[in-house]
Amino acid sequence: MPMNTSFIPSEDRLDLSFYGDLDLTISEDVCRVSADIPLSLRTCILDLTRLDRVFDSGIAMLWMLNEQLKRIGTTVVVLSDHPDILRRVPRIMTNALNVVPQDVPRARESALRL
Repeated sequence: MPMNTSFIPSEDRLDLSFYGDLDLTISEDVCRVSADIPLSLRTCILDLTRLDRVFDSGIAMLWMLNEQLKRIGTTVVVLSDHPDILRRVPRIMTNALNVVPQDVPRARESALRL
């Protein structure tokens, strides 16, 4: 599975880490996670730092996930150093708190402490 999930109930936080290719191969995993998102979810951290390649289909999946999170009022934090993600995420994820480059450890640590 090109995605790892971790839910932290005490913080109402969901961490999603993607690796490999961001494309349609993640659709089943993203749909499964989307179906189980609690309405009380406060924060979702999308770690995109381990991606090799980014395709339009993967960006569309992130957009769909973001739309669901936006409807329930979840704050989204995106971690990425991928140029395509850094260029495209602000346009597709309007409620994302920030996009934090991987090579800025202090910024990444502070984003994770939300």
